[in-house]
Amino acid sequence: MGKTPKTVRLSEKELRDICQKAVEDGVSKYISVEKEKKKKEWSGLLFRTKKLLENYTKLKDYAEQAVYTIEAAEEVDETIYNMDVLTKFNIFEDDKTLHRQLRGVNAVKFILAHVDRMLDVYKRNCLNSAQEVMHRRWFVIEYMYLERKEGKKKTTKEIAEIYQTDISNIQKDAKEARNDLTILFFGLDAMALYELR
Repeated sequence: MGKTPKTVRLSEKELRDICQKAVEDGVSKYISVEKEKKKKEWSGLLFRTKKLLENYTKLKDYAEQAVYTIEAAEEVDETIYNMDVLTKFNIFEDDKTLHRQLRGVNAVKFILAHVDRMLDVYKRNCLNSAQEVMHRRWFVIEYMYLERKEGKKKTTKEIAEIYQTDISNIQKDAKEARNDLTILFFGLDAMALYELR
């Protein structure tokens, strides 16, 4: 036969204490989950900033050199001459523009216009600073990511040799510069996440 459930009597104070503890635990767990979510969002923005900087010169080349009209294609390859075939396959519109490619190029140009403006803001802030470390941070970003000539980008080791400092200082400079640039690239959302990280 089944056992009779045991009855427990709680005073109003005990019941209130149990409820209060449950609420506090729930709120604490919620805050913890939200903080973790914000850290992941910040990490995602940092990752995007780093990837953007790592691919900056490639994106600039793409925006400047992409081919999306038949005239531009003919400049590269004079043997492209049969527009009827290309038009029948709906590759080009009547105006001889590859619109999908053009949208991609314009999107990259738009993003790079913002990035270039924010890089300029960061450069001015760094070079106008009285702190030598801020000057160095700008040049770390420039040396590591922005130089467009082949073989001109520098490693942290090479930059450390230029500034006669430890590699760890250059790595820290790069990290702090990427933090600053993330806020400049992504605005208020990034700033709020940076404060909560």
